Amino acid sequence: MEVSRANVDRGYAWVILAAAFTLQFMAGILAYSPGVMNIAVLEEIENDLTKTSWIGSINFGTCTLLGPVAGLIQAKAGSRITAIVGGTLTLVGMTVASFCKSILGLVLTYGFVSGFGICLACNVVGVVTGKYFSKRQATAFGVCIAGGGMGLFVAGPLVRYLLSQYNLSGALLILGAIECHMCVAGVVLRPLQQSQSSTVVNIDHSVDENTDNDHDCVQHLSTNDLHMSPESEEMALEIEKHPKPSEKEITSIYQLQSEDTIDLTEVSTADDLLSNHAFISSPQQDLKKSRIKSNICHVFSAFRVLKEIRFLIYNLSIMLWTLGESAAVFHLPYYAQQKGSSPDQAATLFTAMGVGSVFSRVVAGMMASDTKIPYMILQIGFTGISGVLLMLFPLYSHTYNTQMVFGILYGTYSQGTNTLVGPIVLALVTLKDVPVAYGFVYYSMGVGYILGPPVASWIFKLSMVYDFTYVFAGTCLIFSSISAALVSIVR
Repeated sequence: MEVSRANVDRGYAWVILAAAFTLQFMAGILAYSPGVMNIAVLEEIENDLTKTSWIGSINFGTCTLLGPVAGLIQAKAGSRITAIVGGTLTLVGMTVASFCKSILGLVLTYGFVSGFGICLACNVVGVVTGKYFSKRQATAFGVCIAGGGMGLFVAGPLVRYLLSQYNLSGALLILGAIECHMCVAGVVLRPLQQSQSSTVVNIDHSVDENTDNDHDCVQHLSTNDLHMSPESEEMALEIEKHPKPSEKEITSIYQLQSEDTIDLTEVSTADDLLSNHAFISSPQQDLKKSRIKSNICHVFSAFRVLKEIRFLIYNLSIMLWTLGESAAVFHLPYYAQQKGSSPDQAATLFTAMGVGSVFSRVVAGMMASDTKIPYMILQIGFTGISGVLLMLFPLYSHTYNTQMVFGILYGTYSQGTNTLVGPIVLALVTLKDVPVAYGFVYYSMGVGYILGPPVASWIFKLSMVYDFTYVFAGTCLIFSSISAALVSIVR
């Protein structure tokens, strides 16, 4: 079932907004849980910080590193199926992880499988919000991304409670059941109808009744889409006088047309169109070759976004941001305990970050809605201030109260960057490239997320000074701010 264009910025768009918020909320819970889980892994499985840090880094990294794959899947299967598959993968990964008793098993299940499920869900959030909102787009992105802030708010206390009541195995199993609610949110993601004009060829849509396709190129052929000439319009009227072909013939015509094997704009009469039946009934091998060629061209054309220099620089800025972000967030509970806080106090630091995060993400969306404030100015400010907070954190991290102050401030300034990802991607690439471009941004995030925790652990292992990990994280964010400034300079 499709939703009319009349629902943009109103109507069913609010249902989509609620579903996207839920997806981001679920993803936020799981994405920010490895830091608290890491303490239990150190106690129950293996007491090696460098090895256990790979669980969180793979979860962080897979969530974003496979962004291009998620983008291609969504472009082909649609938002609804992508979200449901993401929720299913998360459930399977966390369920199997609850039976694992080794670091490698947790890396493959909790890290990779569940991380890819989050990746699919997050890619859906960025795309459907851009399709259903126009005038209120930036604000809508802010509300959706605030779901991740709510996940950060809930993750620490929730995971700590589950660990205290059910230990590591039970906590993983229950968390997987909670994450499965992404499937429920995915069900309501109906495709948006892109064109209201009459069709040239009557096609039975019952074949695609259960297919969620976000792209109108395979949904129907409109007169506007084909740029019909007056002669073509006469041809269309003449076609109506002929008996309708069978459903099998219709499917063959439609599949071949979508692969550019028939150009309706060059057909002058109905007899010309009907004469193409000889071509349509060509051997199955030719049809298979044509499909393969079309799919290859589609894959390679998706990489045209990499020709945009500003888009590449933005990806560098995002990678540096996630490199410092993942190092700081993952090690925060253990670092706080080293400074004298209890495990429960360390977990509540995520709650403090969540308070600032929700505020930051919503306000960032509202600020981005103001046309007088460029997106990149906000990006530069958020990452620059966050970098300074991280570099100075070792100077005021000796008490629980000052750690809470850091959590609120860091959540307020660092998490606003999440809201800006969607609007910036839409500003740097064309609308048809958004799913794939969003995937590449997530890939850049993944490089930083997957390297951040192990590099920080390696720095600690060499120096035996935990403070240096936060100096490293702050430096990464400052360089991210500088890279964001270059996006505005390069034309």
